[in-house]
Amino acid sequence: MRKNPSAKKVMVITVVTMSILMTGCTANQRNNMRQQGTQMQQQQQQQQQRQQPWQQQQQQQQRQQPWQQQQAQQPRNVDNRVQVANEAANKVAEINGVQRANVLVTQRNAYVGAVLDNNGQLTGEIENQIANQVKATDPNIQNVYVSTSPELVDRFNSYVADIQQGRPVAGFVEQFNEITQRIFPNAR
Repeated sequence: MRKNPSAKKVMVITVVTMSILMTGCTANQRNNMRQQGTQMQQQQQQQQQRQQPWQQQQQQQQRQQPWQQQQAQQPRNVDNRVQVANEAANKVAEINGVQRANVLVTQRNAYVGAVLDNNGQLTGEIENQIANQVKATDPNIQNVYVSTSPELVDRFNSYVADIQQGRPVAGFVEQFNEITQRIFPNAR
């Protein structure tokens, strides 16, 4: 059987036409999808612009909130290094009315646990003398916190013993920081 040449031409033209139409439709669909994406972005931008100022402020606060919470949880004067100040402790023990003392230093703060003669009261005068003696041994110290609480003195004794025996400070730093924030509200 012999095929008709005009039938071949019709078939070729039909295939080419279909290919062109299909390619055109596919390109048209892509353009439609791009337009829809652009329209969605424009709608989101318009919606953000229409928001009330208080909503924008609230969203900004929510973005900053984790940082603010982290900052609020970090107490002031916290340090991961605690040092025993033996020279300062010896100077404090020389003060009339002070039997013995331990001095622990972090950053620019000194924390004194003192035992007074005859379980005496810690007066402002004795507290100032202690602060002056501690600052005289280390000019970098800006704040001196003093307590005669027996519980605190015992804790300081154990901290000093641990440090002198070479035990890691990390074991009690968190506890120390918590105690110092609670017990020493005023610097002298």
